[in-house]
Amino acid sequence: MKLDKALLNHGKPGFSLVELIIVIGIISTFSGIIVGNSLNWIRAEKVNSYTRQLREYLRIVRLHARRWGTNCYINTNSIGYNSVPSDKDYFGYSVSCEEAYDPNIPANQTSKIGSIVPPINNSIFQVISKNFEVTPNGRISSDKAIVIVIGSAYHNSGPKTLKCLVIKTPTGQIRKGNFITSYWISSNMAVSQLLPGDILVPNNCISS
Repeated sequence: MKLDKALLNHGKPGFSLVELIIVIGIISTFSGIIVGNSLNWIRAEKVNSYTRQLREYLRIVRLHARRWGTNCYINTNSIGYNSVPSDKDYFGYSVSCEEAYDPNIPANQTSKIGSIVPPINNSIFQVISKNFEVTPNGRISSDKAIVIVIGSAYHNSGPKTLKCLVIKTPTGQIRKGNFITSYWISSNMAVSQLLPGDILVPNNCISS
């Protein structure tokens, strides 16, 4: 009886060990590709999200300066590579407006603009050409345009896109784009830093 069952099962299809190994290898390869693409998308979206938030925040600073007829100062906070604690919000800018010290303005109307700066973390980096001032009429007090470049901390091994903001002077109009040079990017970029010189120039920011 046992012999008969063995003979009946002999012709049924199955998988050999080699076939199983090949299938497992294919699944592993596709899984690696999918996971890698997903991580790159998430990292790129963090760059895009911070760029959008920063652009909107700078627009709000200009409106705030015009509303209260005051000067607002945007200063860059220097933050070293991978130095933001995971349990805290760090900010790439310190923003203060003069009406916060004006005794003629009621305390409940004092500026809170510095407390809503978009937070930054270790997954992205930003470089800024210079600190600047927003005047009471919402204009930018600077001898040349301000350029901000934002990228992923994994730029060398992941998403290659560099986003940029160009703040035109004196109008304060903000142009968003892609930064076209990346040879200066290192694997341990500071989270936030000033980078004066010839790299951060408006011509390298192509409107998107």
